Amino acid sequence: MTILGIDPAPSKKSIVFNGECFKSFSVKDLKEYLDSVDENVFIAWDAPLSGADESFSIRKIESFFYLRSKTAKHLEIPKGISTLGFSTCPHWTISQYIFAYPVMNYDYVCNLEWKLIMSENEINFNGAKQLTEIHPALSLWILLKNEINDELFLNSWQYKGRDENLDAITKRRQIIVDKLVELNFTKSIILVTTFLKDKMKHSDDYLDAFVCWLLAKKLLDGSFEVKIYGDELRGSFLLPYDKEIYNYWESQ
Repeated sequence: MTILGIDPAPSKKSIVFNGECFKSFSVKDLKEYLDSVDENVFIAWDAPLSGADESFSIRKIESFFYLRSKTAKHLEIPKGISTLGFSTCPHWTISQYIFAYPVMNYDYVCNLEWKLIMSENEINFNGAKQLTEIHPALSLWILLKNEINDELFLNSWQYKGRDENLDAITKRRQIIVDKLVELNFTKSIILVTTFLKDKMKHSDDYLDAFVCWLLAKKLLDGSFEVKIYGDELRGSFLLPYDKEIYNYWESQ
């Protein structure tokens, strides 16, 4: 099965990682590329893919991890790990353009080419076009929150954007990449070359696409180190499995 990790962007190139190399596409070129892939492909997609029955702005999975929420404060999710409601994420428009997701009313939608996977038991290993939603920044924090002790991370995990000191953002991203590639979680799946490391250190888009692929690969390998949190009613993210976080999520 072909596995693709994709960090889509509405106003710049989208980044795709296939387990060997990175590729970049404009939105229209990305659609053409994905239209041309075979019937045995699985995508981890960093953009909203589902709506919510009770809200047209935010899903329960997003409310749970929202930085200012009680649950996020309880989990000590730091500044820089941002989870917004799906309606405020501009790249949901790319999801619509390429996949016709999020679907807000199935009465008006038919012939969806891609199957949205929101639980492990929905995966088809016999050939299908499938995708699942992922949150790379949240995934990195879950993986590395007990691995990084650098004082640069005391008040923020910001590794992307330009809303604070750019040097600090760049240094954080470099530390994150170095720690990530040394984890057994990563080394058991892929040997990261210097070239790939340099790409990820240079751009958060490449880092996010890599994390998307990495978790999708773990999922399809049947690893207990990752899990899809949520479901069709609450929304879902593919994330590293953390017993405390997952149990707290399920208790809400």
